[in-house]
Amino acid sequence: MKSFYQTGEVRQTFWYKNDLREDSAKWYYLEGQLFRSTPYKRDTIDGIQKQYYRSGRLKAKLGYSRGLRTTYLQEFTPEGKLVGGYPTLVVNVRDDYKVKGIYRITLELSDKSTKVRYWSGELSNGLFDTAHCKKINTIKGIGTLDLKKTGSPKSDYAGIIAEILTNFGNNNLVYKKIGLPYNDLK
Repeated sequence: MKSFYQTGEVRQTFWYKNDLREDSAKWYYLEGQLFRSTPYKRDTIDGIQKQYYRSGRLKAKLGYSRGLRTTYLQEFTPEGKLVGGYPTLVVNVRDDYKVKGIYRITLELSDKSTKVRYWSGELSNGLFDTAHCKKINTIKGIGTLDLKKTGSPKSDYAGIIAEILTNFGNNNLVYKKIGLPYNDLK
């Protein structure tokens, strides 16, 4: 299947087998250069998606498995240099467990960026699945998770996933396990 820009140039191509997307779907810049190549297996993104600059150089590689993002991300400058130095997750806690029955976890990025979403939960076999995570209320890049005393045994840690928008427009997924001093917080 091909689609075209209004000017007639190829915009994207998809390969189908038995009515399912297979192989690599490709998107193109208006001028004809490859913009992105996305691998499909049985109509689901699966493998390493690649993004390109107009020059043809590799811009980014993102990991997918069975339609879900993995934490794999590599980004490159226009000159081909691997990008690093991504912000880290900073965690602060306020322990009001004995007085109010609340243990507050505050999240922010080391560079104070506001382009982030936080999730409470786990990576499922290394995959980011929002169906198994709960979005954490975030205002101006600061996330707040209030864990409450339940009186029944719970996990001794909280799993946090930060979905950080990079300068290249991709999501960098960072997971952090935060140990809890009480075993009945939810």
